[in-house]
Order: sequence, then C-alpha cells, then structure tokens
Amino acid sequence: MFTTLLLKEIQETIYTFRFIITSLLCLILIPLGLFVSLKDYEQRLIEYRSSVQKYTEYSKGKIGRNFQAEGYRPPAPLSIFSNGLKSLLPEKVITQNSGNFEIQNRQERDNPQAVLFGKIDFAFIVSFVLSILALILTFSSITQEKEMGTIRLVMANSVPRWQILLAKVLGSYLVFLGPFLVSLLIGLIILILSGVINPFSPEILPNFLGLIFMTLIFLFAMFNLGIFISTLTRNSLLSMVILLLIWIVFSLAIPKISPMLAEAIYPLKAREVLDKEIKMIQENYENELRKKEQDLIDQVLTDKGITQRGGDGMWDILRSISDVYNQAKAPIQEEVYRRRDLEIAQIEQEYLNDFNVQMTIGMTLSRISPMSCFTVILSEFSGTGIIELSNFREYSKRFQETVKQEIYDNYTYERYSLREGSTYSGSSSKEGFNSERIAIPHLSNYRHVTFLQALKKVWVDILILCLFTILFFTASFVSFIRYDVR
Repeated sequence: MFTTLLLKEIQETIYTFRFIITSLLCLILIPLGLFVSLKDYEQRLIEYRSSVQKYTEYSKGKIGRNFQAEGYRPPAPLSIFSNGLKSLLPEKVITQNSGNFEIQNRQERDNPQAVLFGKIDFAFIVSFVLSILALILTFSSITQEKEMGTIRLVMANSVPRWQILLAKVLGSYLVFLGPFLVSLLIGLIILILSGVINPFSPEILPNFLGLIFMTLIFLFAMFNLGIFISTLTRNSLLSMVILLLIWIVFSLAIPKISPMLAEAIYPLKAREVLDKEIKMIQENYENELRKKEQDLIDQVLTDKGITQRGGDGMWDILRSISDVYNQAKAPIQEEVYRRRDLEIAQIEQEYLNDFNVQMTIGMTLSRISPMSCFTVILSEFSGTGIIELSNFREYSKRFQETVKQEIYDNYTYERYSLREGSTYSGSSSKEGFNSERIAIPHLSNYRHVTFLQALKKVWVDILILCLFTILFFTASFVSFIRYDVR
C-alpha cells in the first residue's frame, strides 16, 4: 500500500505546473551558476600564477638580510560551489627579518554592479532559490486534499497515517531530485570538460561529496518544513503565506540579525586599533632597547679607555669592541624582546578570545535557521569558511620560520647607538653562506582545509541541520495524527 501511495504522489507532483517551473529553474540556474563561478575561479587562478611568477622574477639576485619572501595562497577549487568569505580571505603572507610576518587580504577587482547586487553561486541557488521551490512544491500537499475532501477517502482505508505522510514527503522529494541531479550532472560535466577542476580528484573528492550530501539533507529538511505547515493549516493560501514568512525569517532575518546582535551584546574593538597598539608597543620597547644599548656601549668604551664618541674611524673602534659589547648586549636584548613578545602575544590573545566569544554568540544565534547552518557547512567544505583563515595563518607561521632558518639566520646584524644620537650599523653573511645558491622561497606546500578539518568545525551545524529535519517530520507526524477528518 505504501508503494501505491508513493507512486500516486510522484505522479501527481510530476503533472503539476510547479514541477515544470522547478525543473526549468534547476536546469538553468545550477549549470549557469557553476559556469560563472568556474570562470571566476579561472581568473583568480591566472592571477595567482601571475603573482607567483612576477615575485619569482623580481626576487632573483635580491636575497639578503632585508629580503621579504612572499607566499601566495592558491584559490580553493571548491570555491566554485560557495564564495563564502572569499573577499576576506588572505591573498599572501610577507615575511620579515624581525620575526613577524604580514598577511594581506585579497583585493577584489569586481565591477560595482557585481558588488551592488551580489554574486550567484551554488550555495546561493540552493539556500535561496531551491529552498523556496521546495516549499512551493509542498505547501498544498495536505491542505489541497483537505479542501477537496480526498483525505477522507485515503484515511478510510486501513493505511497507517505515518505511511501517508511519509509518501507525501518522499514522493515530492524524489520528484524534485530528478531535475536537481540532472542539473548538477550538467554542471559537473562543464567543470570536468573545462580541464580546470575535477571534483572527483582524490584531494577534493571527500569535501565535494560532503557538500553534496549536506545539500540533499538541507533540501529534505525544507520539504519536511513544507509538509509540516501543510498539516497545520486547512487551506493552501494560508499555508503558502505562513511558509513565505518562515522562509523570510530563516533566510533573511536571522542570518542578517545574528551578527548584529552579537556585536551589540559583545562589542569588539576594531582591528586597526589593535594594530596601532601593537605598533606603539614595538616602538616603546625599541626605544627602551636603544637607550640600554647606548648606556652599554658608553660603559664599554669607558672601560676600554676610549674617549672618542664619533667622527672618522668610529666604525673601526666599535668593531674592535664588538665581541665584548655583543656578549654583554645579548642578555639585555633577549630580556627586552621577551617582554615585548609577551605583551604583544597577550593583547593579541585577548583580542582573539574576544573575537571568538563574539563569533560564538553570532554563530549560536544564527543556528536558529537551517539556512545559516547550511551556509556555514558549505563554506567550510568549499575551503572558503572561517577555518581557512586560521589554516592560512598556520602555514604563514611555518613559512616565516622556514625563511628565517634558510635566510635570515645566515646574516649577522650589528648596530651601535651612541649617546650623541649617531648610530652605526652593518650586516654581513655568515661564513660559507651563498645567497645565490638559495632557492627563492615559495608557499608551494599549501593545502586547503581537509574534509576532517571541516567536519571538526561544522559537526554541530550538521547535527542541528539533521535535527531540524527530524523535528519538522516529527511535528508534521504529530499534527497529522491528531487531525480529525470529520
């Protein structure tokens, strides 16, 4: 009997005008969206390769103590499916001999119209267009039969109500999967034929399967939501109005309001303010170190009986006391830098803790909406989510350390600051070190977020999305069981 009910629902759904519109929109939007995103990815890939090539050509013969190595982040292949935080993700890291590194964000070169109206991608199509199509296909599943009176005839048979309800859900969902999967297949063929990206390559296949699976779960949740509201109402018009209001709240209100509420509940100082604080701390400790160096070198010169404090030949004099001076300066410099790094690390950690608290509040509030959960999941699996930011920072730290070991540590730098205000400085490479033999450093080992890393980040969102599906079906089941056909 269940099979008969299921086939009946499939047949009735296929013959509706809504199914035709749904099929056309899927066949147009999904391949078109993937094609446009593919072209955008191709352009970013060209820019990435061009930047790496220009950096390599510019750096030839310029490796030295003050050399700044640049590591570029390649665009994530699965960003074709979700733009996510693409405009905020860093483009490159620049190393420095001071031990710090600078991360620069990608400068978007979109035309004003694209910025004004936004871009379309697979995540947008699913979370906005296909979600409302799922509601359109199901808003009258139960109410229409209530209005026509056919629900009484169905329930007059000895058929469990849960089978009737499950047939409604699966019937409309399976019919919808037809045009959706065909459209997705067309889009994948376009991607594979382009030769730019192969979603089935071992490196990105787990993430690709993860985002497709979660897309199916999300759409199934939307179908259950439509069935649930249809069981609560007695006419199709009211069901459609309620579903439209719910869709607006889930897709527009909650995702937009949650970060604003998080900022109001837990305000955070601007990153520019933190950068200025760090710069002031660095300057203060640098001035402190310079003053201690001046006192130390004056003491060493006095102990050596040297009265000259400037003029010609001073550099030779300073070099003659370099061993004694450097030996005495080392613990002083180490102590100042230790306090500097500790203070900077402390305020950066405080800022990071505050940022994580604010982000946690916003994420928690946004999880009231299945659309928000789905968007977060898709962005992380696509390599354009929040975890990609920390992933690039970790690679940047390793890159800075590698350049330090291969280049910066092979140079010695001497600075002598006198009380009179004059400063003598110079650098030299260590014995046996030849900069011409050093390969230009690249961030060639960069790997985007893996499936396990993304799963560790979004498992809560996945669980909540699955709970939404169960909740909607359970609520519709309870409502349908309690429905009195008289």
